[in-house]
Amino acid sequence: MEGYNVITGKRFLLIDDSSTAISLLRSMLNSAGITNDNIDSTTDSLKAIRLLASHSYDIVISDYNMRHHIDGGLIFDEVKQRKLLPSDGVFICVTGDNTEQVVSHFIELEPDDYLIKPFCGAVFIERIEMVFERKSALFPLLMAVDNKEFQTAIGLCQRYKKNFPAYSGYIDRINGDCLLRSERHLEAKQFYEEACKHTDHLWPRVGFGQALKELGELKEAEAVFQEILDKYPKQPLARKHLAGCLMASDRVPEALEQFNILHKVNSANPLRELIIANLYASLQQHEKAAIGYQRYTSKVMGTSRFSYGINLNVAVSLMLASIYAEDNVESAELVKEARHNIFDHKVSGDTDKERYESEMGALVGVAILACLHGEIEDCFTIVSKINIHDKPIDDYYTVLNIARLYGFCGMPDKYEKTMQVARDLCGNADDAALIQSQVKLLEACHSEINHRLSEGGKLVEQAFDKRNNNLATQAIEDAYRAFQMVPFHYKLCFLILELTALSTPSFLGLKEVRGVIESCHWVYQNDTRPSESEAKRARELYKLAMKRVGSLTRVPAA
Repeated sequence: MEGYNVITGKRFLLIDDSSTAISLLRSMLNSAGITNDNIDSTTDSLKAIRLLASHSYDIVISDYNMRHHIDGGLIFDEVKQRKLLPSDGVFICVTGDNTEQVVSHFIELEPDDYLIKPFCGAVFIERIEMVFERKSALFPLLMAVDNKEFQTAIGLCQRYKKNFPAYSGYIDRINGDCLLRSERHLEAKQFYEEACKHTDHLWPRVGFGQALKELGELKEAEAVFQEILDKYPKQPLARKHLAGCLMASDRVPEALEQFNILHKVNSANPLRELIIANLYASLQQHEKAAIGYQRYTSKVMGTSRFSYGINLNVAVSLMLASIYAEDNVESAELVKEARHNIFDHKVSGDTDKERYESEMGALVGVAILACLHGEIEDCFTIVSKINIHDKPIDDYYTVLNIARLYGFCGMPDKYEKTMQVARDLCGNADDAALIQSQVKLLEACHSEINHRLSEGGKLVEQAFDKRNNNLATQAIEDAYRAFQMVPFHYKLCFLILELTALSTPSFLGLKEVRGVIESCHWVYQNDTRPSESEAKRARELYKLAMKRVGSLTRVPAA
């Protein structure tokens, strides 16, 4: 058929959970001169990703509503993440669902095109050709963008706009985006301001607001996005960037509210699920964070978005929620759920790196659980095996949880070094809002751990001061409370052994007291800082303390 030679000989992949739909699409392509030898198809999302990773395709047609946790949106995201199509490759979504939820997701995803079923063969082929011709014509520009050569791309935009005036609007969008991504924010502001004068489309207004935000003009940017939302309340990009302004202004609860509004319109976006979970965690609403992390990992399982560190965050969030729970029964249930989540974790991964990160995630989870429950020997054994400086981990969430573990253990030097690694990893995410939420999570974690270390340090000082002033009863209470915050403080461990040899704390049961003094003895004997004479004295105090506890547990004769 005339004009169909543009896509003749191109390799196609058809993805749809309906074999009937695939047959219809195949028939339309056959009518356009595409032979079956050039058409692969699958009804399975995971197989689609495997095919894309192992074959070279020019054009992918994917159903959006796959009967799988990996939908067409996630398949497209995987294509972008792993560069499974060439820069001039075409990805078109098709769907029978034209609800605002799906359309909203398409606006965020930005596939090359999308089609609402049903459609005729002529329209189908025409849309494929239009996109393919455009991407083929602009291939060097698109390749520069894919390779993050933004300065080169900006130069090419000027040339191609003259050569291909029919694509000027598309090229302008690329130009503005490259100005933002190359941090030429003032030029971006001027560019978008000028573009607003020549089109009624929303993209220049959204871009103008982004430029204002990056220039630190947060109130002005917020006003731009709010103006768009007043007219188009369900415009996803404007609301997302408004939330970004609110995070930049440290108005996290308001930002969270905006993301939740977006989530009600479109719950299919997994990155937003992760952002919301990060923000809940930063506000110490850890049980809600755990639910969000669980939903995220369930959605992205089997894709490159999956993270063993985020999977661990489900258990860590439950453990943190147990600390803040006011009801003991609720706290015990949260710990039980966290324990189940950790021990249900199986070390896995396709590569050595993935298996290593999976193993580290499991170890960190067990260590945090042990630390929070006074199982110091188990915790110390695991901590001694972790060394991310000799064998680096590039998963932000795993590193943050290792830092959190050092903080819980009261090991400030290792904590600070590991937090710096987590800070460096923050910028590796490919989404600005996600990066902002990770920064907020890190800041909240840092504040929480610093408070813990500071309060623990103050209690240690108070305990020593009271001991020196012969206030042993008050000193022992402060010492035991400090141990829950900084258990690897070897001088504190010596003090607890010394005080317990004279008296036991009245606010703890004997079983708990025994656990603490056994842990203190173990820490002191395994720490390299005490002298030989100090270690010998600690052993003597431990025996006296255990003898005192043992005498209190004996039942008097009748």
